[in-house]
Amino acid sequence: MTLAQYLEQHKEEMIRDVLRLVATESVRSEGKPGMPSGEKVHQVLQETLELAKSHGLKTFHVDGHAGVVEYGEGEDYVAVLGHLDVVPAGDGWSKNPLGEVTEDKLYGRGTMDDKGPMVAALYGLIAIKELQIPLKHRIRLIFGTSEETGGPDIEKYLEQEKQPVAGFTPDADFPAINAEKGILVIRLSKKLEESPLKALKGGKAVNMVPDFASYTLRLGESLKTDTFAGVSAHGSTPHLGENAISKMLEDLVNREELQPIKNTLSVLWYNLCQDLDGHAMGIALEDEASGKLVLNLGKIALQEDVLAAEINIRYPVTYKMNDVTDNIKTIFESQGFQMEILQHDAPLYYPQDADLVVKLMDVYTRETRDQRPPLAIGGGTYAKMMKNIVAFGPQLPGRPDTIHQVDEYILLEDLMTCARIYANAMVELAK
Repeated sequence: MTLAQYLEQHKEEMIRDVLRLVATESVRSEGKPGMPSGEKVHQVLQETLELAKSHGLKTFHVDGHAGVVEYGEGEDYVAVLGHLDVVPAGDGWSKNPLGEVTEDKLYGRGTMDDKGPMVAALYGLIAIKELQIPLKHRIRLIFGTSEETGGPDIEKYLEQEKQPVAGFTPDADFPAINAEKGILVIRLSKKLEESPLKALKGGKAVNMVPDFASYTLRLGESLKTDTFAGVSAHGSTPHLGENAISKMLEDLVNREELQPIKNTLSVLWYNLCQDLDGHAMGIALEDEASGKLVLNLGKIALQEDVLAAEINIRYPVTYKMNDVTDNIKTIFESQGFQMEILQHDAPLYYPQDADLVVKLMDVYTRETRDQRPPLAIGGGTYAKMMKNIVAFGPQLPGRPDTIHQVDEYILLEDLMTCARIYANAMVELAK
């Protein structure tokens, strides 16, 4: 019997077990002893380990931060790294956010991100065990509990466990992603002298294109408020949106009443609103491996006379953080701003001919007959948390992106495709 045949025989069980895990909305909540991500996430972690144990697989967890399912022998191990926490379902669903099968789709929060793909990987591992495929390395499925909230799950895991020799995270797109740009979040702030500008705000998250901004001016004895609408998009693809803060700043720099702070507003408008690649600041970096730098002005606020803007930058993989920050620091500090680095995720890059990438791409191509090359992305994945890991699926090319969306779903056909790809990928990496 082949891996594909085994998985097809157990298709209904796989769907059942995805539904079992999706039935609990495992949103991170206040931690408790042994439950660092809260009761619901821990409940799903326990159910996952019980499910794996029922199939004769070894299981344990690392102080509730991450669960481990393991098969095989050997000093080293291959890892599949995913997560069991989800973002809140929210309102507006036409299907059950806690799981529902309708015709060819499996609906529910987590069906794509990341419970569905991890169950597919689990059944791939069960198939490897049942068919007694010979392996050189152990295989581990590592189930994180705080990926959606930037928690310490994998850091805690690595405090106790060594790094894998190879592996993947099924939490992005197919085919293999060999390049993830560096991510910077920078805060630029300046205390304003007395001015008519009394209130200003825009943006909800720095990694999103702001779709709303507003300001309030004092004009004599009255207050004037103006609002600006934009179109939201992810911070890694700001060209798909319209930035409401940029529209607002363009309006403000041309207001006669704000002449005393025009230079302050102008340095923001000129450097952060003229382009999406940092050209105005002299940081329009680009490389063959991952493309152009991407700049998003995500948030702005005026609080206690301090004007602060936050920007999200995705920079190419062959550059270093200082290649980006040195110019920004020089420009803004010369105008009285303070610069703070709020977040930095270094780039992730494996050449396309790296052994890990080649093996994953060969498996993907054999299964799908799709010969497109590996991907470079502006987003960051779990792959940055662990050595020798790249992102690999579950989103197939051309499929609608339902991750974090209302009515999130995975096609049943795609769930099975993932299971076959992941089973064969684990064998290729571990044999």
